[in-house]
Amino acid sequence: MKKYRIRAIGMLIAIACASCGDWLYLIALNLKVYEQADQAAAAVAILYMIKPAAGLLMNSWAGSIIDRLDNRKLMILLYAIRIFGIAGMIIATSLWQIYVLVFFVAAAGAIFEPASLPYITGLIHKRHWQKFNSYRAIADGSGFVLGPAAAGILVGAGSVEIALGANIVLLLAAVIICIALPSVKVVLEQSSEEKWLKIWREDWRLVTAFSKKFVMLTLLLLVFSCITVMTAAVDSMEVAFSSEAIGLSKPAYGLLVSIAGVGFVSGSLLLTIVSRHFRSIQLLAYGAAGGALGYVLFAFSQNFLSASAGVFILSGALAFANAGYVTYIQEHIPVEQMGRMLSMYQSIEAILIIGMTAVLAGINQLTNVAAAVQTGCLIMLSLTVLLVIISKRTLVEKKPDIL
Repeated sequence: MKKYRIRAIGMLIAIACASCGDWLYLIALNLKVYEQADQAAAAVAILYMIKPAAGLLMNSWAGSIIDRLDNRKLMILLYAIRIFGIAGMIIATSLWQIYVLVFFVAAAGAIFEPASLPYITGLIHKRHWQKFNSYRAIADGSGFVLGPAAAGILVGAGSVEIALGANIVLLLAAVIICIALPSVKVVLEQSSEEKWLKIWREDWRLVTAFSKKFVMLTLLLLVFSCITVMTAAVDSMEVAFSSEAIGLSKPAYGLLVSIAGVGFVSGSLLLTIVSRHFRSIQLLAYGAAGGALGYVLFAFSQNFLSASAGVFILSGALAFANAGYVTYIQEHIPVEQMGRMLSMYQSIEAILIIGMTAVLAGINQLTNVAAAVQTGCLIMLSLTVLLVIISKRTLVEKKPDIL
């Protein structure tokens, strides 16, 4: 039992290191591109389109590999790809070089998420899933707070490149922890000698059959994915919105992101206390609704105070939504099919993210950034109303059998 707890804590530390590094990467990269493109919001928006484009390319087939490989070894390889990609960004001298490297880093990240969840599901006992996901929210939240704060300090005292270098160090720490953790034998399928094209088609048939059999589950996950799409599209305008619509300086924007991190940690701490009183679907639906309300408050803010309140609320609520989403997936999707299910659902999500980011960027060009952000947040709010209605009507389902 002691060894099990050490492994769980190690996994949480690795998640915290990666989360902190992700925020360092996100903020430093946004600032690097924004400055190199002469403060063009469209250049930053392209970054938010590269990630789903990479996800679309990788997720359509990556799940077939994820469910047939050792997830821990795959995670280590993906960490290595991200480390080398970020190292390349430090010495990159042009926007197109940065965009190419961002694509490779995003491609590795797109595979990492559906690869890590089956591993964590196998590593953590079923009765501890929701509790672990509550603590995982704290681990993510610590990165949410420390990452932007560290980025502000490193960028202010040094440069964007130093912040990216710190991200590499944190990813190396996560790699060392993953190497120390055991492999989890959750893969039931042996390597097949069949052609990959045939395997890929069969996997898509499996996902389609699963989705038809569990319609309410599929509908719930797709609506939540649409909400995620809107948050990504709105976030692509965040830097420009904070600067142009609210008039925040770079230090004020960094403080705003840190406040969002404090909100996420506060929500995560509250989650660890109350999570046992809620079902995963309730955490998912009500958390998404609270997050949408926070986004709307942020979108219609005229000053730093109201914007801070908005990001604090949305971050705290999203801690509930994310934990509920992960737990709900663990409860309803067989672990040996999880990589394929997540990857192929995320392919659909990637298409929508690219489309909505382009739509909001178009609204920004035709009107202004405030109108674009407000439109996105109102759409998000409408989707959360639908999500709550679906969650109320969803029947209790047993974990599905292998198809």
